[in-house]
Amino acid sequence: AFLNIGMLLTESEKAKAVRSMILDLVIATINKKTGGGTKFINRRDVYYIPAAITEENYRRNLTSAINQCVNGHQTYKYAQVTDFIYKAVFKENAKEYREVLNLNIKDNVQHTLYAEVLLVISSFENGVGAVIQERYKVKHNVKLTMKEVEDIVNELAEHPMQKPYLNDARTKMASRDYSFRDAYHGNIADYLKAVTPEEFERFIGEQSIDFDRILEENKDVLKRLKQAEDE
Repeated sequence: AFLNIGMLLTESEKAKAVRSMILDLVIATINKKTGGGTKFINRRDVYYIPAAITEENYRRNLTSAINQCVNGHQTYKYAQVTDFIYKAVFKENAKEYREVLNLNIKDNVQHTLYAEVLLVISSFENGVGAVIQERYKVKHNVKLTMKEVEDIVNELAEHPMQKPYLNDARTKMASRDYSFRDAYHGNIADYLKAVTPEEFERFIGEQSIDFDRILEENKDVLKRLKQAEDE
């Protein structure tokens, strides 16, 4: 409650001091409850695993479209398009996001995203993949340039239907990262709001889950799914 009040009183120096002290307590509590570190606190959300699986499925649609219909370096072009999408969704490319969260080179950016943000990314990836394939056919199977793909992403980002989802994703990422990870996203600072008691409960309360334990308990099922996919 004090943290939420401190976040609302942004112009008060005393509120900033209170917020700083409370943030230290919050981060210490989260570190204790998660076994140390808040980098992957998003994975304690019961909704994370279904959202991650969904994103992975739609990601394949996008990479298939890029492979077939987009010019560019056979390896780097996937990272370039991903950066376009990240920039459109939360105004940071992958490198900037890594710096804000202080991720190391081996950390997968998608593994740090909240469930709601992953679903927005899924929607974007699926939409971009579909439009790429449409434009490819219109051009009589001539591959698109990277500039044309960037234009597609920007067009989708400005579509009125996307606005509510983008705003919600930016709000959740800015607010939760500030509260749970002590990470400040300057490019989406305008979306910063106080997190709700329900959100605290989802990530550090009784509703949160032990991600590693869930994976361990379901590893046989996951192996079978992987084998079926390969077949």
